[in-house]
Order: sequence, then C-alpha cells, then structure tokens
Amino acid sequence: MGKSAKISRVPMLATGLGMAIGAAGVMALRPDLLAVPQGLRGWLLSGGAVVGLAAAGMILGALVTGARPIGGAGKNAAQPLRPIALPEPPPASAKTSTQDSAMARLDRMIGLSPVKTEVRNLIARSRVDAMRRDQGSEVSAASQHMVFTGPPGVGKTEVARIIGQLFKETKLLRKGHVVETDRAGLVASYIGQTAPRTLEKCRDALDGVLFIDEAYTLAGDGHDFGREAIDTLLKFMEDHRDRLVVIVAGYPDQMDRFIAMNPGLAGRFSRRIDFPAYSAPEMIEILHSMARHQGFILPTNTETIIGPWITQQSARADWSNAREMRSFLERAREAQAVRVSAEDAPDLNQLTEADLQAAIGRRVSAQTGGSNG
Repeated sequence: MGKSAKISRVPMLATGLGMAIGAAGVMALRPDLLAVPQGLRGWLLSGGAVVGLAAAGMILGALVTGARPIGGAGKNAAQPLRPIALPEPPPASAKTSTQDSAMARLDRMIGLSPVKTEVRNLIARSRVDAMRRDQGSEVSAASQHMVFTGPPGVGKTEVARIIGQLFKETKLLRKGHVVETDRAGLVASYIGQTAPRTLEKCRDALDGVLFIDEAYTLAGDGHDFGREAIDTLLKFMEDHRDRLVVIVAGYPDQMDRFIAMNPGLAGRFSRRIDFPAYSAPEMIEILHSMARHQGFILPTNTETIIGPWITQQSARADWSNAREMRSFLERAREAQAVRVSAEDAPDLNQLTEADLQAAIGRRVSAQTGGSNG
C-alpha cells in the first residue's frame, strides 16, 4: 500500500470518533508511522482490538497534528482542531556535538600530530563498536587501558580528559570523568593502608578514567607498598573491566620497565601512545596562546628573543615543555608589573622585549643559585 493510500484511510477511521481531520492535519502524520509494514489502518485496528476503539482514537489524536478539539468533547467536537506540537527527533548532528567539541579541543592542541592520529583511530573504533552494539551485533571486548609515555608538560593529562569525554559519548563509559592521582594517592606508609587507599581511588574513577602520573614510581625497590597498590589495581581492573579505563603515564624508559615488571600489567595495557617533546616553534606558539588567553600581547620579535634560549634549555633533563612556558609568562608578567608601576600612562596589556629578557634572566639566575650580589 502506498503512502497516499494509507493517508486516505485516516478520515474514515477518524469519522467514527467524531474527529474532523483536514488534509493538512493528515499530511502531518509522522513519516515513520507511514512506514509501518501492515499499514496505518492495520496498526490502528490492532490497537483497537486491545484497548478499544476510544483508545485507538486517542492514539490517532496524539499522532496527527490537529487531533485535539478546541473545548471539550460533544458539542464542540466538530469545531476546528487545535494543533498539537509533536516533538521532532533530534538532528543527527546533536548526537555528536559533544564529541565534535572534544575532538575540537584535541585539534586545538599545539603539535602532538602522532598523538592526535592515535586518538582518532581509538575513537573511530569506539564509535563503530557503539553503532554495532546499538543494532544488536556482538562486539568483542577490547582492552582500553593505555600507557602514555613522554616528558612532562606535553598534554598527557588533557588528552586523558578528552578520551574520557569521548568514551562517554560512545557509551563505553557512563560518566567519562577523570580521576588524577600518583604514587602518593595510592600508596600509604603503614601496613594495611595501601590497599584501602588504592581501592578508594579506583572507586572514585568507576565509570570513568583513572589517570596515574609517574606510574613507574609504584614499582619501588620491591620492598615497599607500591607492589601492593599494583596488585590491588589489577584485581579491581579485572573485576570492573567494563566500567573503568586506566591510563598510566611517565617517561618512556621508566614506563617500559614498569610494564615489564608484571605480566598482568603487560596483558592489560595493550595500547601505548607516545607524546613527543615540543619543538622551539611549538613552544613559542604555546606561549602566544597562553598570553592571548590572559589578555596579554607579546612583542612581534618574540621568537628572536627567546627562540635560542628555548633551544638551549630544552636539552635539560628537567625541562617541562608547556609548563616552562607557563612559568616564563608569569615571570614576564612580574617584570611588566615592576616596569609599568613607574610609568605615567602604561599599556597594561603589552609585554615588551625588556619584560621577556627579564624573564630569561630570572630563570638563569634561579638555575645558577641567585645573583652575584
């Protein structure tokens, strides 16, 4: 039966209920109802067989625009009908707006091209698995626990937050929140306290992400309570495999040794994402971004001023990438504050070459143990 034939049946059915349905009201039928295999008439008669003709009329009234009479039933039944606003199904884009927002956050992060590629691959797999589950297909369980390796200050925590949000949207996690911790948050100083402390963090992260920074410190020397924390963590991961994603992070070499120390770790953390250090141009771009966010303007020759200093300093073992730029900006702002306090009409938003040079000097002074005075 075609769509027009189905629509033509509606006035006949509605007549017995005293409903005057115009052509405009009929055409307002939901398209998904017209696609019912046995036709609209068969659907209504089936409903009437169960709940009676009156109930079938009520169902029809809820589905057809204009099915509520103005006033009460009876004498006003033949009067023009008041339209009923039927809720429209949400646009397809609404389902992915949060995902797109999270992916936009990832794309806005400076550098990290290999990291972005890994996360996109991970999310693509997660989205497809979610769609297959929605259509009733069997989806094999895959370990989502991850190892993040790289120096400090390269965005590992922020990427963990983005993954948590995306896993929530793909229904892999119910909440998708991130609980950040480290050795101090998991390991106690006395016998009998480490397991409860570790379990507390795990429970806080349930249905979300547990992010353990510098996780290699849990290995300890084999004689402390770090091993107890690891054993407790592994058991909780096994008992709640569908409700928790654990991300362990740290320097590459240390994390390799950490994962190799326990077969249980190697079996559960099957995905590794390597975070590269930022280049000098990327670091300067990060500095510009931080300054803009705080309402400050850097001089046009910023790269010339601090580029060589960044290249030299980034070779240090304790260089912390974006965190260094945050500290540098704070020092430059302090230098600006001292400078403008002595000026009559200062530009409070402009950082000058002198401010940047002062920030470099203060960092060098701190490294060498203070001034010569």
